[in-house]
Amino acid sequence: MSQSPEPCTLTLADGTHYDLSSLSNAKKDYSVKVGDLEYNLNVCRNVVHELWNVGDLENVGAVVTHNQGDFSLGATNTTVIASPGTSEPMLVYSNGSPCADSDVTASTVIRFICSESEFGSGSPQLLAALPVTSSSEDQCQFFFEWKTHVACPTNPKQLEGHWTVIGLLLAFLMIGAFTTFAGMTMYNRFVLGYKGWDQLPRPSAPYFDLSGLRRSFRRDGHASWNSGGYGHVRAEDNDEEEGFAGRFSLADDDDDEDARALAGDPAVWRNAQPAQQGNDGRGSGGRVNL
Repeated sequence: MSQSPEPCTLTLADGTHYDLSSLSNAKKDYSVKVGDLEYNLNVCRNVVHELWNVGDLENVGAVVTHNQGDFSLGATNTTVIASPGTSEPMLVYSNGSPCADSDVTASTVIRFICSESEFGSGSPQLLAALPVTSSSEDQCQFFFEWKTHVACPTNPKQLEGHWTVIGLLLAFLMIGAFTTFAGMTMYNRFVLGYKGWDQLPRPSAPYFDLSGLRRSFRRDGHASWNSGGYGHVRAEDNDEEEGFAGRFSLADDDDDEDARALAGDPAVWRNAQPAQQGNDGRGSGGRVNL
């Protein structure tokens, strides 16, 4: 077992760690009432209680009020030790007020017990005040027991080990991700010949089959349309030199006369009108003058 150099803490040889610093209260003391007496004590600091007729006012860790004034139960101490047998954290306040009719000074022992059910700071309890006499002013040694969750041990060394493992795993993951990214970039650049932003690897987006969403609007003699636009029209189906425009060119139509009519040649329209009238059911000899 070993004592921690940090105030109000204790670290055992096996790494078990205790930290009582959160019990140190600068606003109020912890009060214990026994009969007509009230004991006030604090943890790792001097009491806040206003003292009366007691020496060394700035260094009183625990106090009880008598008829003649306040009686110091021990000077403030920030060194936590391990309780013999149980290794629980323990504070010892010594060098208090002089005891009656002796050269001994008052002292106090506070043993802290881990209690996970005590979610707050808990409260101390007086176990014994010695010697056992009819007068409380003759008592010189005091023993308190304090149940609190703050007294439950922690293992900072083991936690540090866990964080080390997590850090190493994260480092390996980052190295693996960087290596994969760099390898794919080099492959795109030197093997596939990509340049600029194209050489950077991109995540593959999931493929959605939209064939079910396509709608075809078909009429007799008309081409169908779908959501793919004109993607189904291929330039190689037409003249290689004309490509896509060749399909819709008027100048290259097989029927030159129809092409001229679409282009607006009036001569064609004059020759075509009688023929059209002859086919409308009213005879073929009709003549129309324009």
